[in-house]
Amino acid sequence: MNVHPTANTVSQVKTAEGQRRPRKSEAVYQDLKRMILTGQLTSDSPITEQALAQDYGCSQGTIREALMLLQEYGLVVRQGYQGTFVTDPTPLEAQLMLKLRVDIETTGIVETVKHVTPKDLEELRDLDLQFEGYRAKRDVFGCAETDRALHLRLFQVARMPALEPILLRTSMMLQRVMMPGPRSESAWTKPNVTHHSEIFDALEAGDEALAVSTLKAHILSSAILLAPQFYGTDLRRLQQEFNLPPVQVVNAAGR
Repeated sequence: MNVHPTANTVSQVKTAEGQRRPRKSEAVYQDLKRMILTGQLTSDSPITEQALAQDYGCSQGTIREALMLLQEYGLVVRQGYQGTFVTDPTPLEAQLMLKLRVDIETTGIVETVKHVTPKDLEELRDLDLQFEGYRAKRDVFGCAETDRALHLRLFQVARMPALEPILLRTSMMLQRVMMPGPRSESAWTKPNVTHHSEIFDALEAGDEALAVSTLKAHILSSAILLAPQFYGTDLRRLQQEFNLPPVQVVNAAGR
């Protein structure tokens, strides 16, 4: 299972979002997504279909398709004749999105423990190797694409398909919050985060409580590393804010 985050794809591809698109709109979509997530495109000025069509040498219809996909994932908002603008999440929105992601993923991993297979773990560890490769190259966008694919694959094992689109959009919006900020060399070489491998080890051991705690620690420590302006620098405080058990199913009588 390989993730190819480059925009210059010359054939039809299936992305981490799981949808097939014509190659030109795919290339435009991927390139615009890269520029938004890395902070090269901001909310300061509108994005117009005509200007983009000239830049990419394609029709406005192709640009419109790419922009609609970006809107679907919450990265832009279209405002009629005023143009299309990159979304700019508020601190409150950033907090709510992080809470939503933690709730969905920690609930999901309880189910993942029940269903995960050695083949699933092999795929997850392969994605982690790809992630580490992009990290070694200081490839911000490559890391983001692979990390999102890894977490979506982890959640897919839980067999909760109705929530996958919500998790995908939430994860991408959180990357919009976390990625554009500056990153120190130590954040690349010695990131103070709980690593993916610790989550996989807990899954392999069949330890539900450890899987939940390591996944939560991974998400929250990453948020502090990449977006302290939104989430602060105190991991213990942030963990206390999110110190709620995963959602559990109750029967019809509410018991």
